[in-house]
Amino acid sequence: MRVRHMWLGLIVILLILFTIIWLLTRPWPAAPLTAEEKQMTDKLFEQTKPQCLGRYLFDVPISFNNAAVGQVNINEMRISSKRLYPPAFEQRVRLREQELKNSPTVDPKYLPFLKQVYRINENTVIFDRNVNGSVPGFGRVLEGHRYNNGVAFIVTTTIRDLSDPKYKKDMDDYLNSGTREDALNNKPQKLEEMKILLSRIKGRKDDEVPEQPGVCIPDGFIYDVGSMSNDIINIIYNSDDFGLIVNSNSNLRKDGTLLGRAGEINPTLIRIGAHTLKKGVVNLPEINAEEWLVKGGRISINRKKKEFLLTDSRFMVMRISPI
Repeated sequence: MRVRHMWLGLIVILLILFTIIWLLTRPWPAAPLTAEEKQMTDKLFEQTKPQCLGRYLFDVPISFNNAAVGQVNINEMRISSKRLYPPAFEQRVRLREQELKNSPTVDPKYLPFLKQVYRINENTVIFDRNVNGSVPGFGRVLEGHRYNNGVAFIVTTTIRDLSDPKYKKDMDDYLNSGTREDALNNKPQKLEEMKILLSRIKGRKDDEVPEQPGVCIPDGFIYDVGSMSNDIINIIYNSDDFGLIVNSNSNLRKDGTLLGRAGEINPTLIRIGAHTLKKGVVNLPEINAEEWLVKGGRISINRKKKEFLLTDSRFMVMRISPI
């Protein structure tokens, strides 16, 4: 009798757990708009402006402004942009070079802090510098500056260069640990990649839609050169009532579709206390896609796992994944 009661109790517990999981993961339709909300929404979208992000074009209300720019990476090179007048750009580069030349290091062996300067032209320069004052001088950063159409761009990427004889012991340690010899100096390859990337960057206005194939970044555009790039671009728009987060990531290629990966996504939604408002197939112009609209929880970005999650109930994030 006791065993029977134990089995019945276990079944009841399992039923309760399954019911909770079902309630948390099932789509909960959003409440219909009130007359006041519909009037506000219609007014908000009376006038829109085109926005280009990555390889996609979308419209946002004309009152929306880019509140913040998140991560922008193209082929593992981080890009930032800022509108400047030519004299301000020249001053920025001049002061930056002076700062790097005067930067100290903990170990004199790692000097000079600024290893080399590559002046491509009057609007493009690349600094080969140490990461900071304590990191060994063979682990460095290429820092490129470019000015085009009123926009100043900074492109950075990390490199390793143990070609200097003073790093022979470090090189031997790497080789003894199993590191391939060709991985001990990737500067020539990264330097050439940066030169090509800088030559392809063009400044553009926020609502300018390029006619040539390429990748849109904040205040800029990168022309294609016959191959697709791996790019991660985030932009945040804010208004008085809600926020819109747009993420373009060409690295998130998986075997299954977005909806087909529900087994991975649902546990995450439960963990952050979010629930589904809507999900299903979406037919976009020339694109077959899927959407998953969720609400609640907190927004967090896990760059290692490449997860982008909701963190504020004011934000609703739609994730669209090509099928």
